[in-house]
Amino acid sequence: MADASIEFKGSSFTLSVLHLKSSELADIRADLTKKVAQAPDFFYLVPVVVNIEQLSCSIDYQAVKALIEEFNFTFVGFTGAVTKEQRFHIRELGFSFVNTAKANVPPKSTIAPNSEVKETAIEAPKVVEHLYTDKVHRGQIRSGQQIYAKDQNLVIIGSVSAGAEVIADGNIHVYGSLRGRAIAGAKGHHKAQIYCQNLEAELVSINGNYWLSESMEEHWGSPAFIHLTDTELTSSKLI
Repeated sequence: MADASIEFKGSSFTLSVLHLKSSELADIRADLTKKVAQAPDFFYLVPVVVNIEQLSCSIDYQAVKALIEEFNFTFVGFTGAVTKEQRFHIRELGFSFVNTAKANVPPKSTIAPNSEVKETAIEAPKVVEHLYTDKVHRGQIRSGQQIYAKDQNLVIIGSVSAGAEVIADGNIHVYGSLRGRAIAGAKGHHKAQIYCQNLEAELVSINGNYWLSESMEEHWGSPAFIHLTDTELTSSKLI
């Protein structure tokens, strides 16, 4: 018997979640316009799940989907519905409802008093470290240029201009000003970091988690490095 041509498997992917705080389409459009204008190439065709948990009133789901696609996002579905009626209505309209993953909590022990307990050695999972070589670029990276270090760290001896983009599967080191976009851990390396002598970036991203310029105010214009803590970016002063 021939092998099947398809196979379904469970997996996990990084998706951007758009949290709606207002049901007014005009407000959503205005804020999306501002965000996308800061980094249009980064947001182009990015898969997006729309979270409606914070909304206190009903919303036009079809209009929201159309608006998301108008800005060249890839609409995936909705999440955050708090009632069965909301979830049913979303699916009735033909849209996906994405459930957020919950951590598995082991059951409490039900060992009877005085019962014999056998200790079992559990082998710790092996941690695979990413070992990358360095790709070194000397000189200014000008607006409109893009440099990608595939399966490498990217070391830039110079500055990254506004409108330029640097991408690495490993870390990014900028020995100068970072004013463009820097995307580290592009293939899923969550321990990747971004270092620069002067942080004035339009956008930074590690393993699909990103910040726009307004999120970098704490170390703006200073030597800094950016890393990922769980699923949140964190910036620290570079000493």
